[in-house]
Amino acid sequence: MIRLDSRALYRALDERRQARGLSWRQFAAELGVSVSTLTRTRLGGRLEVDGALAMTAWLGRTIESFARDSDT
Repeated sequence: MIRLDSRALYRALDERRQARGLSWRQFAAELGVSVSTLTRTRLGGRLEVDGALAMTAWLGRTIESFARDSDT
């Protein structure tokens, strides 16, 4: 089964957030997602499709670049 690696997504987002000097609240507003969505991403929780797509698009990456095989 292929799953979204939300922790890898979080690391990429956090790196970009820090480079831009944004707080999590500012970052969430810029992305168009809630702070709780970012928290779920950090914790490896399930994400809604719209939020995951918004985050990966903001990074200029595809959702597939954060996919992993859950059997490994």
